[in-house]
Amino acid sequence: SAGHHDMAIKTGGLCLFPRLIAADHRVEFVAENVSSGVDGLDQMLGGGLARGTSNLISGPPGSGKSTIALKYLIAAAERGEKVLMFTFDESLNVLYERARGLNLGLEAHLKNGTIRAIQVDPAELSPGELAFQVKKSVLQEGVRFVYLDSLNGYLHAMGEERSLNLQLHELLTFLNQQGVVSLLVLSPQGFLGQMHAPIDLTYLADTVLALRFFEAEGAVHKAISVIKKRTGKHESTIRELTIDRAGIHVGPPLTQFRGILTGVPVYAHAGGASPEEEGARGQ
Repeated sequence: SAGHHDMAIKTGGLCLFPRLIAADHRVEFVAENVSSGVDGLDQMLGGGLARGTSNLISGPPGSGKSTIALKYLIAAAERGEKVLMFTFDESLNVLYERARGLNLGLEAHLKNGTIRAIQVDPAELSPGELAFQVKKSVLQEGVRFVYLDSLNGYLHAMGEERSLNLQLHELLTFLNQQGVVSLLVLSPQGFLGQMHAPIDLTYLADTVLALRFFEAEGAVHKAISVIKKRTGKHESTIRELTIDRAGIHVGPPLTQFRGILTGVPVYAHAGGASPEEEGARGQ
């Protein structure tokens, strides 16, 4: 077809990757939510992620983005759905070791082929070739879940912001029209306090989950919230997130604090006094 197409010179000849046109691929699928297997997270999302949607998990390094994404992938594999994941930022060995440390059960699904993981060198894979691989996996192999870790690595692979927006938008639109659930993770710049994304991709996503660190009572905690969900209702609460070998746990809403998303929480009662100070006053 007309337009720009990526190509690569490989052993044996020249490979051409036809430009993905989402409008050429539409199928009927059942509109339903899919579960993560974590009750509190599913509750925040009004039952889970919707089929045929793109979903962004944003947060600083170490906040739990990849762990939550892996939990969704494993839940999909346990339902018998095929999963395709691309990692740009870390080696597969590191990813597998981290999954073992959290007792996620990833290796069994990798061995039986339900989950297929591809480590990408951003300098060697063009966006057109990536889109071609995804399209082939969805149309020919029946993949129902696609995961990109991370958009920061994908951004480096693309080179130009305008090209990133256009090609990523077309890829996500294609996946949405196929009823595939896509998961993307993004690490904004910064740590505690306000963070800034290297590029605004929230408008591309149907659902945005935000993870943050916050300091309270002399310790660093993780918080999770749903910024938006275009399909159906979702909670507007902020909850504490804990991750260990026992699993992923999403606690009750953090009603005693304000300012958690900024990384500078303040106890919301008695003029900002902390729970310890409140106890001292009562003595």
